[in-house]
Amino acid sequence: MNLATIERMVRDGDLSLDALKYLVDCRGECEWLDFKQLLRLESGYETSAFAKDALAMKNTGGGYLVIGVQDKTWVPVGLASELPYDAKLLRDKIRRATGLDISVDIVQHQLRYAGEPRWFAVILVRSAAKRKKRRTPSLVKNDFQPKESYGIRRGEIYFRRGDSTVRLDSAEELEELLDDLEERADRDSLERDQPKTPFAVDTGTYRLLEKDYQYFVGRDRLRDQLVAAVTKDPRIWIINVHGPGGVGKSALATWAAYHFYDQRDFEAILQLTAKETVLTSGGISRSQTRTLYSLEGLLDQILLLFGEEPPATLDEKKQLVLEWLSVWPTLIVLDNLETVDDGRIISFIQDLPPASQAKVIITSRRKTGGWEYPVTVPELNHEETRDFVAVKSGELRIDLSLTERRVGEINNACGGLPLAIQWTLGRYKLCGDLNAALGAVIGEDSPVLEFSFRNIWDVLSADAKRTLSVMSIFDAPPGDQLLGLAAEISRERLDSSLRELEEATLVSRQVHPADGQATYTSLPITLSFAANQLARFGDLETHARRRVQQYTQQMELKSWEVDRFVGIFERYGIQADNDKRGAILCRRGESETFSGNMDAADALFKQARDVAPTSAYVFAMSASYELARKRIGQAIKFVDVACARTNRFTGGLAYSTKARVCDAQRDKYGRVNALRRAVEFAPTDVVLLHQLGVALSRAGETNEAIAKFTEIITVESARDLPSETLLMTLKTRIINYRRAGFMQPAQEDLALAKDLLARHPHLSSQAHHIAELE
Repeated sequence: MNLATIERMVRDGDLSLDALKYLVDCRGECEWLDFKQLLRLESGYETSAFAKDALAMKNTGGGYLVIGVQDKTWVPVGLASELPYDAKLLRDKIRRATGLDISVDIVQHQLRYAGEPRWFAVILVRSAAKRKKRRTPSLVKNDFQPKESYGIRRGEIYFRRGDSTVRLDSAEELEELLDDLEERADRDSLERDQPKTPFAVDTGTYRLLEKDYQYFVGRDRLRDQLVAAVTKDPRIWIINVHGPGGVGKSALATWAAYHFYDQRDFEAILQLTAKETVLTSGGISRSQTRTLYSLEGLLDQILLLFGEEPPATLDEKKQLVLEWLSVWPTLIVLDNLETVDDGRIISFIQDLPPASQAKVIITSRRKTGGWEYPVTVPELNHEETRDFVAVKSGELRIDLSLTERRVGEINNACGGLPLAIQWTLGRYKLCGDLNAALGAVIGEDSPVLEFSFRNIWDVLSADAKRTLSVMSIFDAPPGDQLLGLAAEISRERLDSSLRELEEATLVSRQVHPADGQATYTSLPITLSFAANQLARFGDLETHARRRVQQYTQQMELKSWEVDRFVGIFERYGIQADNDKRGAILCRRGESETFSGNMDAADALFKQARDVAPTSAYVFAMSASYELARKRIGQAIKFVDVACARTNRFTGGLAYSTKARVCDAQRDKYGRVNALRRAVEFAPTDVVLLHQLGVALSRAGETNEAIAKFTEIITVESARDLPSETLLMTLKTRIINYRRAGFMQPAQEDLALAKDLLARHPHLSSQAHHIAELE
């Protein structure tokens, strides 16, 4: 805790999330900071206690009440939900209890502790900024339940003594407390370990942070790309240097700042960072160089760069900053921007007017949602790792034999992240065992994993966390089908989480040109961190592995099963292994349907479509299944895909299925047109011809229907042994003859049918159909 820092925050009215983080991390109370686990203002006692604290804070020069932190232990337990109070209600409560109008404000934020989001409230009590005005305290103006022990009485003075609210009895006591407080605050502001300036270059209109490297190694093409992005197109003023944690974004941005400083390409340069922690061989420690907290702070830094005293209001600050940036070519470098919970910063720089001569480099682990020019910082490849290790080994004065095998081991274990490599070398210098150092990189307690991934992990959605975690169970990059199955989330939610992970540079999508199928890859070091998070999801890992194993077994083409379906494969021209898998899955789905296991059937047909997304057979069978379930909309969707992807083998199946879908919609003419197309693909298929004839008849096209029935009868009559098809076609032609008024041909067909029944006993099962016509 630094009293001077808290005094400045109170004076600036800082209610940002970063302010809350700082206050919680103080882990102690003082005159300007008080912790409370809960805040209730329903009873007189509760109102009185709050009013005393607020008045005491006001008399001390202002301060913070942080709600959601245990008193005395300072454990950030958080609140179950937001407090039901706003600033007006708080002021009303204080006025009721004291008769005073005290300026208070309240903001509520979510912070993550132990990986869970929790609500916290920050109440700011404002007071006079100048210390001399504190010498005249505010006295209670009216009585509030004065007969109670907790009551407030007119004329009382409340003040903060250390971590307590006290009632003062004399002006001398007030003077003594103020003198002590101000002395301690001044002492804190002059602490020797606090640098006067965080900038290594602090001259004229140039403010550059200290380099975190002695020599910048390699990345020549990336450096050229960044310089070109900044200088070549005047219409682009925001460059987003993005990539995973520890990949070297900050070092690249720092190199750019010093490059432009040496070249004097800009008349002013301001480099700020939101980095709170640094990684050393001993672990993660708090950084002392953070300079970016909020929009107000950024504007103040820009104005101070040009020698201006920042105005009081935000609008005045913005206006003055825009005036300076419109006349001075300025480079602004904002490092680790994603850790600043103030969206106004990116909005401000995105809205810089055309007159602005500013260029802004931001570093982030995410791609921003706007149109900023992206510069992707990838991990080091094998050759870059060799050069990096050689340079860093020299800086650390360690003797390390750099064989190609050893370079490969370092690159694989560290994922090509410069930060991880540097940490590993530092660890090796301490322990003398490279294998142990490499193993520690991906261990469960690895500070490298925690430093590189914890911040971005904490802001991911629940689905994105779940998806990334289950990625760690796969030996090879999975596709979305396997990922969705393992994570057990819907396709829509999976797509959303994968987009989120891609934007966070945690996952890359690879599309194979041969089949257009996508798989998702992640760095081994990323997957190591993700694997450590699986335990947070209960038994997810066990169930995920079980589901994947079951799916894999279903996908295997067993020879005995393939043999069962050779006829289907030949009939519909199914040759590719995935298409065969899809066909087999459809047949399994049909079996489950007949058994009444509809959930299993749904899953099997979905797997079939995912495995064989270009198979007309699979989509036709899926449409037939959906039709049987009376899900007409889905059936239409699938049958249209089948017809669009059909060929000479599958055309009859696809269009005959479409005809059935049309029939379910009572679309007579749609059914006729679909069956016409089916017959074009299978002109000798008497079943399709008969269906077309019936459809024509129902559509009122009697003569054409008769012609189709005649085609079938001609073919079937030529057979040595007449079939039931011949008998049924005679029946339908008789009906159509009669409908058209052709009674003589109808009688002739009826006589022929009776003769066939008399001469061929195997047709006797159809006799009742002919009897119905008499």
